[in-house]
Amino acid sequence: MQLQAHPFTIPFLAAAAISIRFATLIWPRRKAPGALPLFIHVIGLGIWSGSTAAMWVSTSLNAQLFWLEFSSLGVILTPLTFLLFSLQASHHEQLLKRRWLFLLAIEPAVSLILLWTNDYHHLVYSPAELWLWKGFREIHWVPGLWYAVDTVYMYVIILIGVGFLANSMRHNGELHRHQIKFILAGACLPLFADLVYLSPLSGCLRNLDLAPLVFTISSGFYLLAIERRRFLDLVPVAHTTLINSMTDGVVVLDDHDRILEMNSAAGEFLGVVPGQVAGHRAKEILYAWRETTQPLWGKSDLRTEITVTGDNPRILDLKVTSLVDRKKRTRGRMMVFRDITLRKEHEARLQTQNKQLQTQLEEIRLLRDQLREQATRDPLTNLYNRRYLEEMLQQELARASREHYPVCVIMIDIDRFKLVNDTCGHKIGDEVLQSLATLIVLHVRRFDAACRFGGEEFVIVMPMLSIETARERAEFLRREFAAMPLPCNTMEKSPTLSIGLAAYPTDGVTGEQLLDAADQALYAAKGSGRNRTVLYSDLAGKKETSGEKMPKQQSAAHRSA
Repeated sequence: MQLQAHPFTIPFLAAAAISIRFATLIWPRRKAPGALPLFIHVIGLGIWSGSTAAMWVSTSLNAQLFWLEFSSLGVILTPLTFLLFSLQASHHEQLLKRRWLFLLAIEPAVSLILLWTNDYHHLVYSPAELWLWKGFREIHWVPGLWYAVDTVYMYVIILIGVGFLANSMRHNGELHRHQIKFILAGACLPLFADLVYLSPLSGCLRNLDLAPLVFTISSGFYLLAIERRRFLDLVPVAHTTLINSMTDGVVVLDDHDRILEMNSAAGEFLGVVPGQVAGHRAKEILYAWRETTQPLWGKSDLRTEITVTGDNPRILDLKVTSLVDRKKRTRGRMMVFRDITLRKEHEARLQTQNKQLQTQLEEIRLLRDQLREQATRDPLTNLYNRRYLEEMLQQELARASREHYPVCVIMIDIDRFKLVNDTCGHKIGDEVLQSLATLIVLHVRRFDAACRFGGEEFVIVMPMLSIETARERAEFLRREFAAMPLPCNTMEKSPTLSIGLAAYPTDGVTGEQLLDAADQALYAAKGSGRNRTVLYSDLAGKKETSGEKMPKQQSAAHRSA
């Protein structure tokens, strides 16, 4: 097999080697969006360039024709893989459906069939001839009708891919735009080369197809995108995909409050199509917005709540953020809002429920206090009852022990109270008890405790009071009660009081001892003629002087007799 050192062989072999090298750089990054189609794309370029190099190095017509037809595999792979790469790199993977891929594959499949059967119809190229030029054998052929169709199809596919890439630059960040600039520069070179090939200048090139060479040069731009801009390593998230996936409404304004962009959530809330309001002034679209706390327009940064009026008023949580460039110059604003109407309604209901709960708790507290009062109060006189007296007296004596102050206990009994009930009736007897309770309440201190001890017996606990002063208070109550009008006309004399007085700590150190001492003094008052006040200390002194034992405590029934 004879070979020739044709000068065209060198650039195509170099292009094939570059394509293979480029493929080895892409393969480790094959999981990145668009990497696998780009890998197949450069493999196709390698096949195209390598087959073309083999064609120029061959000397026979059949060999050159074989490598010319074999290069068609690379030609067919190049546009389709570039389109797949463009769709994935621009984040339009949703268009990669089987039916579209099937339709796109129809033309390449027909091209292969027509190429393999070209000897019968010559739709792809005319009968090939072998020409001799400066000692080199070169294949010569004329493109047929289908060749033109295939070329148009090829570059329409490439243009569509370029369009997707260029359109993605408007909706993505700075990183993505710099990456796509290199890709677009490389993608546009083959278009220019094919225009040259299809022009009259192609006669001067003697059927030299520059496309694989220029496609290889395009690979250099892809390589720059990978090495310098970290393409396929740092894959930016599509700007549009990110914003449209947000449930919050997003509106981007320029520095004149014109709408640059709006996501689908904002469009749905405002009832507009986002793409149709671009360029409109925000005030025209957001005419229903009314800011009540501070002006909405003219504020660079703002966080507030606004009420949107209309048939269905809504409450929005609005955040306005300035958009600045690298030189810190304001280029616009971004408005992000969220419908918080339901949250506000829930908060209002919660506040109402909290108020109701507070009201109920207050009612419960009042009821609890009432129950406590009822449990510690005598229902007839509204004075404290005996249960409360015993608990309170123990607490008061404990505090008196710590703070070293006296506590006086006055025990009062109504003389001949049974006679009041028998003569005037029990109703009048109850009124006498109530009158005595009122008299006591009116003439004791705020922190004294007046109790109905049982029947017609009353006890007053007076902390921080000397025994002499307590006796004066007791005498005052006795005189005032004796001076009251007769309970009824049938009684000859008003009822009187017998009073016993004991003091802590001289007469007792516990509540039981103190009440027992006051009770013995009361018994002595009754035994000595009633209607008088007796101090336990005086009574104890007399008994000790006479050598007599202290009498035991008598019941209230005995004392009232």
